[in-house]
Parts: sequence; C-alpha cells; structure tokens
Amino acid sequence: MAITRIILWLGNTCVLCAVLMALTAFSAFIMLEFTPAAQLAAIAAAVGVVGVLLIATTHNTPARETNADALLFLLLFWMIVPAIAAIPYLALGSSDSITSAYFEAVSAFTTTGASALEADSLSKTLLLWRAVLQGFGGVCVATFAVVILAALNLAGTGVHRSMLFTLKKGELFGRLIGIGRVIAGIYLFLASVCFIMLVITGTSTFEALTLSLSAISSGGLTPKSGALAAYVGPVSATILGVFCLLAAMNVAIIWDVLRLRRFRNIILLLRNYEHRGLFVITSVLLLFGIIYVGPSHAFTVIIESVYFVSTTGFDYNVIGLEMLPPVILIAVALIGGSALSTAGGVKIIRILLLFRHLGTDMSRLTHPSRVVPVSFKGQHIPDRAFLSIWMYFFGYTLFFAFGILMLGAAGLGFEDAVVTGAASLSNMGPLLPAVLPESGLVYADFTKLQMLVSALLMLIGRVEVLAVLILFTPSFWRR
Repeated sequence: MAITRIILWLGNTCVLCAVLMALTAFSAFIMLEFTPAAQLAAIAAAVGVVGVLLIATTHNTPARETNADALLFLLLFWMIVPAIAAIPYLALGSSDSITSAYFEAVSAFTTTGASALEADSLSKTLLLWRAVLQGFGGVCVATFAVVILAALNLAGTGVHRSMLFTLKKGELFGRLIGIGRVIAGIYLFLASVCFIMLVITGTSTFEALTLSLSAISSGGLTPKSGALAAYVGPVSATILGVFCLLAAMNVAIIWDVLRLRRFRNIILLLRNYEHRGLFVITSVLLLFGIIYVGPSHAFTVIIESVYFVSTTGFDYNVIGLEMLPPVILIAVALIGGSALSTAGGVKIIRILLLFRHLGTDMSRLTHPSRVVPVSFKGQHIPDRAFLSIWMYFFGYTLFFAFGILMLGAAGLGFEDAVVTGAASLSNMGPLLPAVLPESGLVYADFTKLQMLVSALLMLIGRVEVLAVLILFTPSFWRR
C-alpha cells in the first residue's frame, strides 16, 4: 500500500482547507469582524504549514495507487477534514467541547444540516465558515462519487458515467484535482447565479451568500434561526427551490447542458430518468401535503416539498410539511436524490433499477423458460450488475439498524433513535425537527455520545456504505 501517496494527498487536503479558511477570514475582515478574522487567519496559517510539511516529506511518492489506497484515502479524508474544520468552532467560542465542535463540522461538511447551535447567537464569520464548509462538502461528495466510487464500481452499475469522467486504472488521485475543478466550477457557477438572483429579489447580501451555498450543496443550514419566511420573500424562496432541485440532479447531466450552451438542451434535465423520479416524488409529497395541511398553505407545501425532496430540508413556514405523518417524511429522506449529486439518501437510480429488475423477475416467474434481459435507458444490464445494488441495500439496512441500536444504547428512546438514525444516515438533518418526536427531541439535547454516533452515521452515509463494508473484507486488502 502506498502510504506515502496517501499522506501526500492528505497534505494537499490540509492546504486546501487552509485556503478556504483564509478566504473566509478575508471575508470576515471585510465584514469588520476583526478578532474572528485574525483567529481564523491564524488557524489557516497553522493548517497550511502542516499541509506543506506533509507534501514536502512525501513529494517523491509513487505516481500510481491501488484500489485499497483510494478507499483508505477516501475514508481518512472524510474523517480528517471535519477535525480540521472543527477548530474554528472551538476558537470562535461557539462550541464548548471538541465533541460538539466535531459534530457541527461533520454536519456541515457532509451537507447534513443538523445543528445544536442557535444561528442567531453565532458570529457572521462562523456562519460564513459553515456555509463555505457546506459548499466544499457538496463538491467533495460529487467529486469522490465520480473519481473513486464510480471508478471502483461502488456507485451502482456505472450507467451514470459521463465521457468527461472516463478514468483509467491507477490514475484516481491524479484526476481528483481535474474533475474536482470541473465540478467545483459547475456548483460555483450555480451558487453565483443563485446569489445574484436572491440579491435582486430583496434578500440581504450576507443571507443570500450563505443560503446560496447551502442550497446548491443540499446543506440545509440557515443564517438565522426560525423559518425562512421571516426574512426571505416568496420569490426568493422559489429561487432557492429551483437551485435546491438542481443540487439534487446528476452533475454529469448539468455539465452536458452547460457545455452545449443551448437553451433547448435544458430538455436533457427534464428527460433524465432520475430527474423524472425527483419530479414524481415531489408531486406525491405535494399531494400528501395538500391533503394534510390544506390548500390555504399551498405555496408553503409546494416550496417545502422541493426543499425536502432535494434533502436540503429548509423550513419555509411554521405550518408546512411537518404536519405530514412521520413515515412519509422518513421514506422520502431515505430515498434521496440523484446519483452524482450533493443530495443524500439511497439515491433514486438504485430504486428505479430495482423496480425494473423486479418487473423482469415477475415476468420470469410466469414463464420460467423465457430469457428476459433487464433493459434500462437502452442498455441491457446483466443480472450480476445488480449484485452491488443489493449489497448496497443490505449494507444501508445494516448500518441503519446499527445506528438505531447505538443511539438507543446512548440513551435515546426507540422513536427518537429511528428518526435520528434516518436523519443522520440520509444526510438530512432537518428531518428531525420536521418530524419532531413526541419527546420534543432537538439536536441541542444530544449528549456527547449521541453526537458522536450521529456524526459517524453522517460520515457513513456520505462515503457510501459499500466503501465502509469493503474494509472488513480481507480479500480486498490482499489484492
């Protein structure tokens, strides 16, 4: 195993985190928050020095890596970045312990949107830092899904792979920067458009900036406590809904639309199987919302349905989707958005493929001698290709059950443990306040142990459960 190559890329990770901190510190200086700006700049300098030292000591590392190297780096990356990102939470005085700071950093970086902090009590510097962290996390989610998980065939059957993302064996690390730059450019462009439109429609500059980063990353963290309707108008809320939906769409399809630069090619977004699935789930959720909430709150139901399906989970108004039965909200959160997107959950493509496989198997039961291949998007998919999907569902169910048991052992009741486990594993933190169990549990009530278990589930949900399960397979490490 190329340990030195992994250390080299962890050094690059530290430098990247330092750059993001420095940019946030510069923004804080412009906002006249001089003390937080100086503290964040000092942290950025220290992290940057560590990164440079790691790079300098491993610059002669081999130029190729194995699958085990890629997976190990993937897991270390998702654990170490929140540890670095938690330092500002401690330094700026918002968190009283390392555990709570790590929980907040994991929640922002995995774009889960769970927080035990009151936004109104935080400085603008910290609010901006966690918004930047959400945007960075969203880019990392899509980049790793393309470069490592898809390349190792851990993201499904490979039907999502774009010509842009074609990889050769052994060049995974080398393509991280190139593909990450493209994906970052896409999301930065979308966030910039969202920011401009929010400002034009009356949202304050700072709130527009943080909300645009949160929306395009499916993060769900807001710059103020309470419902969005208190400081965001209906037009701005609609704009946020559009970009939340874009965040839940396949980034490869979005890239194709932007690259062709023709307005009529937007039809590609609408015709995609996964995106049509998003629209169907949104429509179903909207129907239930109208039934349970009533037509008088139609706009709130519509906009919150879009927020919820994208796993962003913004709360627009006091009376909204929280009136629905919890089982509906939990099911939608667990389904999630498109593959190669910033959304969480199981992913719609897996659901669609399994339903297609189910239909084919039903046909085979009626005519056992028939040869009925599974066809999807004009491709014949062999039965063995579904093995990874079934394995994923097995792993997801296993970790969901494990999370419920661990949260129960940490002191939560069964209902609280189920909702918290679903919110954490699906990377949809706003699910908990939306469902609000009878106990009235909120993240601020979590003990340190409960925060650690929740953070672990958030990380597992982001690195894909197969990437975690495969570490327990001895044959993988022997290859």
